[in-house]
Amino acid sequence: MRTETPIPGHSSRETSETRPAPSRGIRLQWKLLVTGGVLIAAIGYLVMAATGSSAVYYVSVSELQQSDATASGRPVRLGGEVSPGSIRREGRDLEFRIVDGDATLPVRFRGIVPDIFQEGITVVVEGRLEPDGTFAASNLLAKCPSRFES
Repeated sequence: MRTETPIPGHSSRETSETRPAPSRGIRLQWKLLVTGGVLIAAIGYLVMAATGSSAVYYVSVSELQQSDATASGRPVRLGGEVSPGSIRREGRDLEFRIVDGDATLPVRFRGIVPDIFQEGITVVVEGRLEPDGTFAASNLLAKCPSRFES
């Protein structure tokens, strides 16, 4: 027969095989920790997904002309200045030339034109380059000048 020597502070019936279950507080802490980690990961994913779709780089006229955007038909953001003397309006239809250094490109836009749109202003147009070399813009953004003059 085997006798066990009792350890102070422990009951004689408690052995390594019958450990008490973790307390409710510890389980709650683990649940909160796991839930917090999942929430942080989900928020991080949403921020990255939203930033990736809205943080779009725009190309210059010369970069667009050197690329294969016509063949692919993919949407492009194009930036440059409105060429002096190139603006033609007819109702909601607008045609102008966008210039970047020596490269120019005709742009066609139908829609609401920003109030500050004029010759020489920097613009960003979103759309597609058509096979005939005209840029069909679906969106027109005009950059505000650093100084307003009256």
